[in-house]
Amino acid sequence: MLLFWGRDELMNMENPFDKKGFTLIELIFAVVVVGILAGLALPRFSDTIEKSRTAEAINILETLRNAQEVYNLENGVYTGTPGNLDVTIPASKNFNPPKVSAAPDPLASIGRNAGGYKYTLTIDIDGTVRCAGTAPANICTKLGCPGDVCN
Repeated sequence: MLLFWGRDELMNMENPFDKKGFTLIELIFAVVVVGILAGLALPRFSDTIEKSRTAEAINILETLRNAQEVYNLENGVYTGTPGNLDVTIPASKNFNPPKVSAAPDPLASIGRNAGGYKYTLTIDIDGTVRCAGTAPANICTKLGCPGDVCN
């Protein structure tokens, strides 16, 4: 059967190239751009998370320093045994257990050796928090401790 199309029928036909939407190239380009932006933002995000973990450690160190001061006032010396202090430090999932020292410099320390990070924070009798780290490179500077002094 033969169909003859008139002019009106031809004008009403849908053109397959008139479709609205994105081409494959445009979608690939958008995915690549989003990937590049995510790749640039991820390291900064990781450093920000680590800074918040460092705030937890500094809190623990300041608590230990205050407990050491109380112990010193009562006994005339600092203690190297955490059990002698009248303070309970909850276990941290981000840091190793803190250590205390009978010497005033440093009074207490806490270290992190997980998630690709390896550094130790210490606190002196005057409240100065210091950072010493090896991984990743310049970790103390990234944590906001230029010259290894955090406060």
